[in-house]
Amino acid sequence: MLCDLLKERVLVFDGAMGTRLQQLGLPPGHPPEEWNLSHPEAVLAVHRSYVDGGSDVIQTNTFGGNRFRLGRHGLAGRFKEILESAVAIAWQACHSGTLLAASIGPLGEFLEPFGDLKEEDALEAFREVVRVFAGIGVRLFHLETFSSLREALLALEAVEEVGGEAIVSFTFEPRGEGMVTLMGETPARVAQAFREKPHVILGANCGTGIREALRIFEAYAREHPGPFSAKPNAGVPRVDQGTVVYNETPEDFFTLAPRFFELNVRLIGGCCGTHEGHIAALRRARDLWLAEKSSPHGKRE
Repeated sequence: MLCDLLKERVLVFDGAMGTRLQQLGLPPGHPPEEWNLSHPEAVLAVHRSYVDGGSDVIQTNTFGGNRFRLGRHGLAGRFKEILESAVAIAWQACHSGTLLAASIGPLGEFLEPFGDLKEEDALEAFREVVRVFAGIGVRLFHLETFSSLREALLALEAVEEVGGEAIVSFTFEPRGEGMVTLMGETPARVAQAFREKPHVILGANCGTGIREALRIFEAYAREHPGPFSAKPNAGVPRVDQGTVVYNETPEDFFTLAPRFFELNVRLIGGCCGTHEGHIAALRRARDLWLAEKSSPHGKRE
């Protein structure tokens, strides 16, 4: 199990998919998941860049691969084909020791009473997705960018029903003096909810950058023993002469990574705006940190 592996090792996750595909020509508003069918070579190139850059774990291009999100683009009937294609593409990029996780994001609808989505319908939608992945041999799931604890737990229930293993990752934003999800849940509240689930890897991804992400994991670590998964954005995007730019560099990730390791983050990568340079920097930081830990003087010679 990944939890057991992370007790012994620090693994490097991959980086962004959507923003990378946009750089390769994905039109604004077009679902990245559809490119598993129409542009598989582009998706494969992104996967391979991360494996070559040092990722130990990569994830499928399926964040929005559910009937609600795909239905907005007339693709609900092709969701199984899209998910299966995503797995096949990702496997092509994997080396013998690379782990593959299925990416599952929120459904894109609000649960009652904030929206019209009933819990039983949400659970069934997650079951549809999880069963496709499980049916083709995927056992590790990254439930990512969740902003509702209730919805994340429904997704986790679907994974547990098939005997899968999950990384459950939330996204937070600054509000007042603290960090909260869209639904107002603090990192401490989320960590407390997963404290009795030692088989689940708790994480945080997306957000406002690697510096802000440190605050999340400091709060996590006060309430939960870990191990944790971190996949922060490369800062807050801005538009420069018509191009979307993220301001946190691979060097920023290299410099700050050891602070995450000290907080028991054992799986680290990047989200929006990151590329293979960020992943290579995290790999270097991981290797240096481990070398320093193993040195009798606490420093790399």
